[in-house]
Amino acid sequence: MIENNKKGYRELLMHRMFLAIISNIVLQFFLVSSLIFITNISINIVSWLQNTWEAITSLRMWLYFLVFAFITFLQGIIYSKSYLHHPPYLKNRFLKIQKVFTAQNLLRGMLCILIGSSLAWLHLSLRKSNRNLLIGNCSTMYGSCLIEEHYFLLLGGLWTGLYFFITTSSYSLRYFHFTIIPQTKFSQFRKGISSMLPTVASISLWPAIYFVIGYYFLGYHMRNFILCIASVQIETKPLDSFPTLLNASLIFYLWLYQSIFILMNKTMALLFEIFLTEWIPFEIQQNNVFDNNNPSMTLADILSIENIPIMQHLGYLDLITLAQKQKERRSILFTLSQPGGHPYNWNCIIGKCLEIIQKFSDELIAVTVKSKEQQQLPSNSVITNSTMSNMPMFQSEHTYHMRSLVTEMVPSVNESCKPAENEFFIYKYIKTKKEMLVTYFLSKPLIYYVFGEQEDTKLQYALFKAQAVIWAAEAISSLSVVSIKEDSYGIVQKDLPIIINALLALKQSLDKLQKSNILTKKPQNSDRSVKQIFSSLRSASKRSLYRITVGFEDYIYDLALDITVMEQLQPFLNYKE
Repeated sequence: MIENNKKGYRELLMHRMFLAIISNIVLQFFLVSSLIFITNISINIVSWLQNTWEAITSLRMWLYFLVFAFITFLQGIIYSKSYLHHPPYLKNRFLKIQKVFTAQNLLRGMLCILIGSSLAWLHLSLRKSNRNLLIGNCSTMYGSCLIEEHYFLLLGGLWTGLYFFITTSSYSLRYFHFTIIPQTKFSQFRKGISSMLPTVASISLWPAIYFVIGYYFLGYHMRNFILCIASVQIETKPLDSFPTLLNASLIFYLWLYQSIFILMNKTMALLFEIFLTEWIPFEIQQNNVFDNNNPSMTLADILSIENIPIMQHLGYLDLITLAQKQKERRSILFTLSQPGGHPYNWNCIIGKCLEIIQKFSDELIAVTVKSKEQQQLPSNSVITNSTMSNMPMFQSEHTYHMRSLVTEMVPSVNESCKPAENEFFIYKYIKTKKEMLVTYFLSKPLIYYVFGEQEDTKLQYALFKAQAVIWAAEAISSLSVVSIKEDSYGIVQKDLPIIINALLALKQSLDKLQKSNILTKKPQNSDRSVKQIFSSLRSASKRSLYRITVGFEDYIYDLALDITVMEQLQPFLNYKE
């Protein structure tokens, strides 16, 4: 069990990110050594191994790699920014284009180009008997000559970084991938690399093909530019022709450098996921619930950190682990405070779980509705009548995690409110005219294409915290079932109707989303992940409801549920859902 404070979670994330970056630098050193081993290939095995060892242990190798490691370290720092902040909601194409030209994204692009070129520069500098990188002494004429093969590969490295930046700079949410079965870091890395290598080999073919075609048409101008700048000559046959460009060795090195670059970026993301998604237990019980200045952070506090999604996901991962595997920690959750006899721990946890499920259900319903009148739930819905009236008391009717016993007095309306009403009428009139003007402009197809809100983007943004919602539903249903034997005070049973209503609300929102045409549109790049997440959500909601109905099958009619709730639970009781 770790000791948490209000700065502890940031220190935890920074520590894990630092380990991921260092691990990636060590991996890059291994890749550089492997590439040196490949490029120094020779028929004489002894000479091959000796040359490789001398290149790896040379001072030049370590000096060059330190520069390369520093650039990689900067890239890891910029990469980690996306994990420390909640992603913004970019609802239209204009905002997505604007996001591309932010300072952080442009700096990321510069680093991509710098890493692509430095990767080629590093390997070319460490090749056998390669003292001159771009310019060397002419063999058939007097003066200095350009080594166009090296120039070609260096430009290929620049192009690789630019191509990768252009293809990945479009806005996309980064979903956190957690392993279903706990595995060691090495096992996760081995599995990720084995599934990554075939795709990297095929993906790197396209930028190599594009660069060869581009160099065929523009190679003459680029070569003349460097010849004028450096005041050098060329004594070999130019590369801007198909017979010279189709050199197997040259194409192989170009493809190899681009494969290494893409592999570097993908392993960076893989190592970040491996280190950041590692399970960690949090404290459950707060030492003094009446002390607001208490620096310790409990599991309930971690669950409420929405501005840092990875910490919230780690909190729900710990909660589902507690609910299904750790009886001793569950006993802390089922205890009462002394003195007082109040279920502080349970109230905090269940309040956060129901809150995230309720917000998520509301967001999914907002995605499915098409008009302003449809944004409200039907009057006969069980969620409107029961869930929405009960769930807010976890959010606003608690003082020090206790239910408020004092009724709030509604202030009476007097004559002094009339000026405020007039101001409100003017504000409402201006707002209505503004909405009419916006609606008119958005009715134009071209304007709507640029500034109109995209439904698929809204759905992707809503599904961003789907994993946390899955764990919340699984956790509260598991805790409800085990409470039959472990909850000696009956603190879970009092909230069981609200839990059932929340899970039914989640299921209804998912059913409405499935009936809409949002998921049946033309497939896009992220369509596969969206459908996979949606399928996992539906399975989790049904599994949670089945878990509760089966566990409380003998007592389901003693829970004082509404008639509409019982009607919706009937398919689960009959095993027909």
